Parts: sequence; C-alpha cells; structure tokens
Amino acid sequence: MSLEVVQLKDLLDTGRSKEEIQQILLTFCSLPCSNPDDVHDVQFFLHNKAIEFEKMDISRTFLVFSTYKNTPYLAGYYSLSNKPLVISKKNFSKLSNSLKKSLMGIGHKTDAANYEVKGFLLGQLGKNYSEQALAANMVSGADLIALANESMYQAYRTVGGRIFYLECEDVQPLKDFYIKLGFREILNYRSDSGYCIFVQRIENVSKASAAI
Repeated sequence: MSLEVVQLKDLLDTGRSKEEIQQILLTFCSLPCSNPDDVHDVQFFLHNKAIEFEKMDISRTFLVFSTYKNTPYLAGYYSLSNKPLVISKKNFSKLSNSLKKSLMGIGHKTDAANYEVKGFLLGQLGKNYSEQALAANMVSGADLIALANESMYQAYRTVGGRIFYLECEDVQPLKDFYIKLGFREILNYRSDSGYCIFVQRIENVSKASAAI
C-alpha cells in the first residue's frame, strides 16, 4: 500500500486556484448521519473550513492520497493544531485526586487557576467513504492515526509540547478505537462542546506507529 501525505498549505502555495483545490476536497465523503439532512463535522470541516483555517494559521490539514487503478484519489485526511489543553478551575476540581496528580505532572496551573498543558490537538480525522475510496479500500483509521502521530512528532521536535489529544463523541466503539491506539480518556470530563477528551503523552508516541 502506498500513501502520500500532502499538506493543504502546500497545495495553496502552488498557485492553484481555490476552486481547483476545492474540487479535490469535495471528493471526500463521510459516513451518512442517522438524519439524512445532517452532515458529519469531519466532512463539513474539509468542505467548508479547511482552506480558511489554513490561511488563518488556525490549523494544518494533511491530505492522504493513494492510487486505485492508476488513478490518484483522496483516501482520507487529518488536521492538527498547536493548542494547549485547558481545563477550567471548576472542572479540574471535579476530577479524581489521582487524575489531578497525574495531570499536574505534565501541566501547570495558570494565573486564573485553570489547568493547562502544552500539546497538539488532533482536530479532525476522516477516512473517505466515497464510492471510489471504498472500492480501493487502501487506508484504515489506524493508518491515519499513525500518519497523524508522525506529523505531530515532527512538530513536537521543533516546538516542544507534552500531550497529543483529541475530542470524540461518547460512542463506545469510537472510544475503544482510540484506547487501542494508546489514548487515555479523561474520565468524568467533557469539553465545552460536550465531547470526551482523550490524551496521550507525546513521549509515548513512537514514530514506529507510522508502520501500522
């Protein structure tokens, strides 16, 4: 299996028109929602926000391409942000003493008594479910996580950080997926958006995971 990672920023810097790049992004399809009128955030982001976030330096989007029947196609993508995890004083006080102790070992209290730990946010992770991508079946969620780990690790070597973290829905199969890949849930805590938070110490992220 051959996968090529191309940063959206690099595509934008080539001078290609926004419309041409947008057509590439529009080939990505997420799984359908239970409500046919809804669209998963992972698809909405790539179609409607990725280019804007790239230009504003809010995040970096990485497009994962493969080839099927000698034709390149978008197999999936992920986005990363250099963003600390911040837990309010009120929410931090609700955590177990053992978890507080563990978190304080890698983070610190701010002047506002919030808890903060430097790290990288895996903002989006999506496998393409278009007809072509499904026929090719060349990438898995574990493949995308491994590539995201590698990209994050390269950024870590440049600017530092302590954790790699993400938000996800409170759906057990999804949570089991991240646990299997080395992430740990912050129990009894939800983000401002109502999602579960999963973290992994960067020192535990091996570049060898890219071979998964």
